[in-house]
Amino acid sequence: MSTHQTIEVELGCSRIKVGFAGEPKPRRVLSSGDGGALGIDDGMCTSSCTWNHFYSYLSSSSDAVIGGDNNAHSIATSSYDWEKTLYPLFSYILTSILFIQRPSRHRILVLMNDIFPPRHLREALLRVLLDYLNLGSVLLVNGGGFGSVQYLLEGMNLSSNPLIRQQPKASLVVDIGTNEARVAVLVPGSLFLVETYQAIPAGYQAFLRKVLALYQEANENWTTNATVEDANVIVQAWMSAPNTDISTAATTISVELPTLMKRSNDPSEASTVSSTIQVSVEPLLEAFHQVYLDYTQSTSLVYAILNSVLASPIDFRKVALQNIILLGGGSVALRSFGKGLKMEVETAIKSACGVSLGDDTLAMEEEKKDDGMEVSSIAQGRFQSLKAAVERSDGQEGGVQVKYPDPFAADVAHWIGASVMGKLRLSNEDWISASSSAVSARGERLRR
Repeated sequence: MSTHQTIEVELGCSRIKVGFAGEPKPRRVLSSGDGGALGIDDGMCTSSCTWNHFYSYLSSSSDAVIGGDNNAHSIATSSYDWEKTLYPLFSYILTSILFIQRPSRHRILVLMNDIFPPRHLREALLRVLLDYLNLGSVLLVNGGGFGSVQYLLEGMNLSSNPLIRQQPKASLVVDIGTNEARVAVLVPGSLFLVETYQAIPAGYQAFLRKVLALYQEANENWTTNATVEDANVIVQAWMSAPNTDISTAATTISVELPTLMKRSNDPSEASTVSSTIQVSVEPLLEAFHQVYLDYTQSTSLVYAILNSVLASPIDFRKVALQNIILLGGGSVALRSFGKGLKMEVETAIKSACGVSLGDDTLAMEEEKKDDGMEVSSIAQGRFQSLKAAVERSDGQEGGVQVKYPDPFAADVAHWIGASVMGKLRLSNEDWISASSSAVSARGERLRR
């Protein structure tokens, strides 16, 4: 196996992170812009290049998994379609970002956003990297980000007690991305438990779309031409307000919406349109509750967390609930929402499992019942078997503990874990070279 530097590429649904293993952060983060296009600016030209196909393929595959639309995969039906997208992308990465002149002296470690990527994508990726770009060897990390983040977590002290240095026997990783959230139970020294894997449409963009939809249902005047960008401004404005405690927050906030700013700058409407308005926070809080906290909805984050715990072996459940790790850009964006994303999730988990709550939380639950939101007996009993694992007696370790991977940034935790992973020999991993790749050989036959 090559001892030369290992290239690391993380293919996310809205970000591509590029760099070398062993470095503390990516050298470049390529971001998708409006319409799912990937804007690339190497600093040597005034305009950006766009790579539309990669994200349109990934988003269609993601929609098919979440929404069950089997026709969504029809966009990328062959390896050749993927090759047309992946070859210029990786060629740009190697030549314009990493400035690699002899690819054969390097190996590349690739993280997939989806832990079960389409077969044609895997074939095309190996063919492009090994045959067309002549890299020395390729490792497609099993489990994607869940496979790499273990190398980061195993070097951290996840216990609330600083005197305890022993690695917990299980942890539950919650990755809130752009379009979806993924949940799985990880066991040190092994892959994540596949039966615990949950993928739900609870990413940050999905939350913003729900916020916008609820404001439109409330017939707010400003929603006529509103966009997700306006919803994001509302979310960030509320989180930056002096008091964002959900139980005592003000009923309205003052925001300056981008859509109204454009209209106010229009000479024909400048005298009649103001860009700053007062917005009710009720639809915002309801959207947050539905997407992340409502354990009666199978698409909510708390439901996915508890469902993942129930799917794990019984001796892992309690320790997994004590070590819930929040990752991804969505968890960073919502970190200070309400009392803090950590505390809001902890409270919702306790409520779902029937654990007694504080006076403020009980008052909120009673208010929901008065509004006709009383929870059915079936929903109330769904996670009652976890009550003993969630409860914590005085002076004892236990209960629900939601954490961030501090001091590491949650949105680059997968990449940092892979950076550690890439510096190891990894002799037991399935590195694929051109001589050993069946896909490479099959590609040679197809080109003849």
